[in-house]
Amino acid sequence: MKKEGFATKWGFILAAAGSAIGLGNIWRFPYLVGEYGGFGFLLMYLLIILIICNPLMVSEISLGRTAKSNFVDSYKVIGEKIGLKRAWIWQFFGGWVGFVGVIMIISFYFLVAGWVLYYLFEALNGEILLTQPEKLPQSFQMLTSNFALQYACGLVFLLMTAMVVIAGVKNGIEKTGLILMPILFIIFIVLTIQSLFLDGAVDGIKFMFVPDWASLGFEESGFNWHRFSSLFMAALGQAFISLSLGYGILMVYGSYLSNKENLFSTVKYIETFDTLAAFLSALIIIPAIFSAGIPSSSGPGLTFISLPLVFQKMNFGQVWAVMFYMLLTLATLTSTISIYEALTNLFINKFNFKRANAVFMTTLISTIGFTAVTLSFSGTWDIQILGRNLFELFDWVASTFVAATVSLTIAIFVGYKSMKAVIHNIRRSAHVSSFFTRYFLITLRYVAPFSLGLLLLTAIYNCF
Repeated sequence: MKKEGFATKWGFILAAAGSAIGLGNIWRFPYLVGEYGGFGFLLMYLLIILIICNPLMVSEISLGRTAKSNFVDSYKVIGEKIGLKRAWIWQFFGGWVGFVGVIMIISFYFLVAGWVLYYLFEALNGEILLTQPEKLPQSFQMLTSNFALQYACGLVFLLMTAMVVIAGVKNGIEKTGLILMPILFIIFIVLTIQSLFLDGAVDGIKFMFVPDWASLGFEESGFNWHRFSSLFMAALGQAFISLSLGYGILMVYGSYLSNKENLFSTVKYIETFDTLAAFLSALIIIPAIFSAGIPSSSGPGLTFISLPLVFQKMNFGQVWAVMFYMLLTLATLTSTISIYEALTNLFINKFNFKRANAVFMTTLISTIGFTAVTLSFSGTWDIQILGRNLFELFDWVASTFVAATVSLTIAIFVGYKSMKAVIHNIRRSAHVSSFFTRYFLITLRYVAPFSLGLLLLTAIYNCF
């Protein structure tokens, strides 16, 4: 079977950036900025992207491009090339753990995607502006307790995703990215400009960009290690979620990338677009909530409870509401496509399915998982594991344990076992300086494992 691939460099960049730009950027990033003091979180996030995530992202894409396989067997393929024994260990922790994580993500992601679609409909028909401010939390509660409504909206999103993926890499994923990403950033820029000119928005801008060293732990009474470590863990977890690191998605996309493309510049563009999207999301939401007098620490409810209040207070509020939820819908779709493709690629490459059959299998798995999560979250199916419903459990396990475990596996595998193979693959299209090789080696062997190990230990400690 002929290996599929992207037709152009920009097709890959925009598709990979679309994978990264999603709910993590627009829904999760702004409320974390609000909860962790604005400036401190932004600074920590940028440092983590530059120091830790860049080498990991280059490694994951390079592993995929070197192996030209699925995200489970890539370790085996490269292991055979370098004479590595017991490759199954790397396959398990780097591949099959990632497989479990992808299934968890795809199960709960369509639930949130359904919420996004519901609020887009509410914005289009104007209902979002008619709901009394004190009833906005009850309106969201009504949605999240209604199984049929959530299921219908999520199912529409699931089928939209399947239609794109079944068309293939060039005709489906690449073309969708080339169309949606420019639209996405046009909406980003328009909404950012509108938000920055709201009365009182300057307070939100100061909150984000005026240095507040206390948010980094530098308090008058001394250095607050607990505050610093909490900030570091939050920013590290967000960086991995935002860049789609640690789930095998970038490895799959890397397997479609030509060896002629400069991997350094490609990763640079992806990280730039993703970070820009995150910062623009914060610039849309943080100044707007300061303008409306809403606490910056409102948490996860910012997008679905607090923002409708902002739109109610704005001139032409319905226009801005439609644009914002359209932005969220498009960003969510680009992410669900990449998650869907990771599973589809596994069935095609490992089990020799035709694409149509692979998409059908992915749709079946997604529907089963999505149904179970929606039943659990709405309260229709009363199931609790470790004190969490299935939505909370899958989100927690996938975003913490799976992402950290797979990324730790990649760091150790490249840092200690396959560095020469990865550097050789990178050198096929780019110059690799001795400085970068040393930085690459130190990050993958020491910095990333220490940080990811700390993230895992913290999560385990908080659990028990």
